Amino acid sequence: MSSPTIVVERQEARATITLNRPEALNALNTPLREGLLSALNQVAQDPGIRVVVLAGAGRAFSVGQDLRELETYYETHGPALGQLVEQEYLPIAQRLRTMPQPTIAVLDGPAVGGGLALALATDFRVISARAQLNPAFIHVGLAPDTGASYLLVHSLGLLPAISLAMTGRVLNADDLVRYGLASRINQSPEALQQELDELANKLAAGPTRAYHLIRQLMDQAASRPWEQVLQLERDVQDALAHTQDHGEAVDAFLHKRQPRFHGE
Repeated sequence: MSSPTIVVERQEARATITLNRPEALNALNTPLREGLLSALNQVAQDPGIRVVVLAGAGRAFSVGQDLRELETYYETHGPALGQLVEQEYLPIAQRLRTMPQPTIAVLDGPAVGGGLALALATDFRVISARAQLNPAFIHVGLAPDTGASYLLVHSLGLLPAISLAMTGRVLNADDLVRYGLASRINQSPEALQQELDELANKLAAGPTRAYHLIRQLMDQAASRPWEQVLQLERDVQDALAHTQDHGEAVDAFLHKRQPRFHGE
């Protein structure tokens, strides 16, 4: 599953996918994008994995598109950037938002442009004081892509998202906590790892299918009319009522014990 630009590690029910171009601040080039999508697809198909962690090697999460590669791309394809986005970025964004497991981004440095989109596409973010979200698209005369516009609007609200995208203002660690994008700022590597372990272990022991359907429900509830959301909630509850984990939780409650979820 691993490659030179992507490292995949498994620890019991946790899979950690690390962007591994630290010398280039994990800039997203073709091998990295292809390796990331392949790793996400393989992890998604493994029922033994119940939580997925996305991290970046070195001092950045990812600085987004590799501009040196983009220069070469323009030389051969012309400025057909939409084609590149559709073929190589959108599948990654779509895969992240539809993972059957909950996802966590570890931000111990900047997440820029497409890297910002990857960080926002996860369900949770665990951050250090060095964490940044940088919507740098405007600095090269571009607009947000890879789902970043949707994710910014639904994370910050419409007007703050417009302001951020147009000014390119960087969100620091304090901003991420203020907007609810992270729960706290970890001041040391040990504290960062502790929060990650606590969250990942909790999610790995939880009702995995419920996590998946909650994400889907919230994504759709953000933009659908009230009546449609009520029907979606009904459908999700019906689906989850048929899971083994729900049955286990009811039995545990009746017998005054803690439930033991298996993600089924």
